[in-house]
Amino acid sequence: MLCDFLGRSGIPVVWTVHDCWLFTGHCYHYSSAGCYRWKTGCYSCPLKTSFPASWLLDRSDRNYELKKKSLTGMKNLHLVAASEWMKKEMSESFLSGVPCTVIHNGIDLDVFKPSNNEQTKGKYGINTPHYVIAVASIWLKEKGFDDLMRLAGILDEDNTLVMVGRMTKKQEKVLPGNVIHIPRTSDATALAELYSGAVAFLNPTWQDNYPTVNLEAIACGTPVITYRTGGSPESVTDKTGFIVEQGDIDGIAKIINDIIGNNSYLYGLNCREYALAHFDKEKCFRKYIDLYESLAAR
Repeated sequence: MLCDFLGRSGIPVVWTVHDCWLFTGHCYHYSSAGCYRWKTGCYSCPLKTSFPASWLLDRSDRNYELKKKSLTGMKNLHLVAASEWMKKEMSESFLSGVPCTVIHNGIDLDVFKPSNNEQTKGKYGINTPHYVIAVASIWLKEKGFDDLMRLAGILDEDNTLVMVGRMTKKQEKVLPGNVIHIPRTSDATALAELYSGAVAFLNPTWQDNYPTVNLEAIACGTPVITYRTGGSPESVTDKTGFIVEQGDIDGIAKIINDIIGNNSYLYGLNCREYALAHFDKEKCFRKYIDLYESLAAR
């Protein structure tokens, strides 16, 4: 009903797209399932019981057609993609004819900044000379939980893996001794301190658009190691981190050792400099305002 009203009214609409739900018949992301039916028309959804779960009926074909009709009927629709990857994906969907602008997410650089709090390691019981960190709101297989368990098995003994985010009781029971679990925290300053003290931020995600955690880590002076997944590599340069192929656990371990062996201080300087130039939330807001003004002036 909303799309129909906006289509008839001619009101300019800016729709920011954070995941793939807008152009699929059901799922919010399809990469881990390797499903690309959304390019021509969804049916028999392999992710039917995944969020948003439907345990009985598969209405992916009906939902797909409803979205296609509703969204393509909005003549003054302008999409904003949070990553170049997302823009490319939408260009292969029924949204290919809709204008799209890429505006990367921004963060608060006054909160996420390098910190030298020497008490951070003691506060969380980190007893090794070094630690690496990984962060997720909820730890799922798609976020790299299984991969991090494999990595923990080959980390050097002077390194600890810190995992921030919600876990199930089953997941907590399989954590190796060199893994410290910190439940999800709403304290951004504490999170920034954890980022700052880490050798590297690990993001072995198997599906993502433009993860904010990468930006936060880089802003704190910590290099990112991520899979070549979706838009995750778009915030990483040769001076702010490393990109490995999906599942390359040995590659991640080698990079961690290389960072420790080299002058990690230089990584910190490069990361912070890049963050100041590209991740400032005020610059992000300005791009939105410029877009609104250009559409309103038509």
